[in-house]
Amino acid sequence: MRTLPGALFRIGLMTLTLLLVGCSSTSSTTPTASTTATGGASGTATATSSPQQACLAAVPGAMPFQGVDGLQLPSGSYITVPTTVGGGDGQYTVQTYTICVPGGEAAIDGGSSSSAVSQLEQNQWTVNNLFPDPTSLSYLDYCSAPHICLNTPGTPNTFTFMGFEQFASQAGGVETAQLQIGSMDTPICLNDVGYYSGAPKYTLYFDGNSTAQGSIPAYHFQMPPETRVSTFTGGGTAGSTYDYFCSGGTHDTVVAFLTNAMQNIGWTVTPNSTGFSATDSGSPTYMIDLSILYPNNYSLRVFIPQ
Repeated sequence: MRTLPGALFRIGLMTLTLLLVGCSSTSSTTPTASTTATGGASGTATATSSPQQACLAAVPGAMPFQGVDGLQLPSGSYITVPTTVGGGDGQYTVQTYTICVPGGEAAIDGGSSSSAVSQLEQNQWTVNNLFPDPTSLSYLDYCSAPHICLNTPGTPNTFTFMGFEQFASQAGGVETAQLQIGSMDTPICLNDVGYYSGAPKYTLYFDGNSTAQGSIPAYHFQMPPETRVSTFTGGGTAGSTYDYFCSGGTHDTVVAFLTNAMQNIGWTVTPNSTGFSATDSGSPTYMIDLSILYPNNYSLRVFIPQ
């Protein structure tokens, strides 16, 4: 049987096409994946995702982390756009993010000096485990493990609070967590150097910034958000002293906050035209009068215990 030259050409062309297809299918790779040799001497290559790819898969829409309020995260970390709540009279503003970091939870709160929490502590943040209560955004609530919270020292700037929780290990060797930041604007204080001068000093409690009670437990009540301590030390009268403050919010929010804060630790509060009078039920008996003469600028008259 005779084979025509045209038929031989078509057969040869088909054979060449099959050979090219075979070569292409055995040499293709995924350009965004890295390869890791496994299987000992056999040298089999297995594709694995980079931390960036793993974070984008775990937190769609996240962006490369560029820094937030002094927080430092490992290279290759990602963060979402925040959701924001609060910011009303006498309220903190709270922003909530989702972060994704290479490695495990230890990169955020581990004991290493390179962890995010350790670096914040090195920059004068304190692990007080306090954060604005999500139900009121005014009072500070305690953070319990695994929720960890820090705050700035409160001088010369107002307090900023930072909290980490909802840790979760994700595919690709990355960790996600919820990051929350609570802050508030600087309060409007009297424009009088006799009362407010020098570097501002803010306080969390009437007796200071520690969560531990001082020598007089009755004085360990929370102060309103962003309370600045006056530098004025005069104005005392026989049997009492005056402490002056200004806080975020209004006359009404300051009175409401202090009423609730003092009642929570056993004080009896009686309202009056300028604020209230409060009496502690312990022995000796402590008394404090609140007087607000200007919006959110006020004094606490502290009587000598009887």
